[in-house]
Amino acid sequence: MHNPYQSQPAKIVDISAQTDNIKLFRFEFEKKILASNFNFKPGQFVELSIPGFGESPFAPCNAPGTKYLELCIRNTGKLTEKLHSLKIGERVGIRGPYGNGWPIVSKGSGGFLPVIPAKAGIQDEESGFRVKHGMTDRDRKNLLIVVGGLGLIPLRTLILGKDKFLGKDSKIQIFYGARLPQEMLFRYEYNRWRAKGVEINLTVDKKCPDWVGCVGLVPTLFNQFPLIENVKVFLCGPPVMYKSVLEKLKERGVADEDIFLSLERRMHCGLGVCQHCGVGSYYTCKDGPVFAYEQIKNIPGAI
Repeated sequence: MHNPYQSQPAKIVDISAQTDNIKLFRFEFEKKILASNFNFKPGQFVELSIPGFGESPFAPCNAPGTKYLELCIRNTGKLTEKLHSLKIGERVGIRGPYGNGWPIVSKGSGGFLPVIPAKAGIQDEESGFRVKHGMTDRDRKNLLIVVGGLGLIPLRTLILGKDKFLGKDSKIQIFYGARLPQEMLFRYEYNRWRAKGVEINLTVDKKCPDWVGCVGLVPTLFNQFPLIENVKVFLCGPPVMYKSVLEKLKERGVADEDIFLSLERRMHCGLGVCQHCGVGSYYTCKDGPVFAYEQIKNIPGAI
């Protein structure tokens, strides 16, 4: 039986460069039982380790139902520098998955969970979020994904599994910003995403050669493109982005209860032991990394 607290050996079976310092790694577990039982929910995370180089949390981003695990990782330190030097066939340790992901369900035709942030209510077995008493309707809405930099990574699984997680009739709209066009992640997949009905709106921080699209930080996109109707919002990116995006959402009448954001950056051990990821009375690794905005908006320093 899979033990999520025990690190398991995983072999690198594919490596593809996303940018100059970001690679997409594909792993297969050496124990075949893990390959079939390693089920994560979009927005959860795993801990990757290399002996002698440490351990860090990363968000899986592969399509649902695959027999492998994909992690998109930037070279930023001792562990990731070592990982980027590894070749196909070499091994790492992986444990997890941990935490609560985005408030969606994949039962039946999919949809969103009717979430409340309070401790009251009953907990949905599949997501970990609290749900309203007596609600059976999955409260389907369209989805706006607002991301910057690496923030697209924890949402790629959801995008690739749109029909499974949200249903064929739901729409996804993406607002995504990066420093430069060549730093946009998964850019070679955008045409396939658009073919499935995903609207992708892009911006870069400053003017640059060969870029004819929107220029400015992520909030600039709110001035260029109308929001889809009946929307829930999933927000993930640099902390400095959150405040200005939240202001734009308020201006457009998006309710606090329809906004969810990831505080993934705060995690360390993944088990609530080191207490580095405390947010008020919550631990990001156990109660998050995805939180309802209503849940944390009044906690000093949460955002």
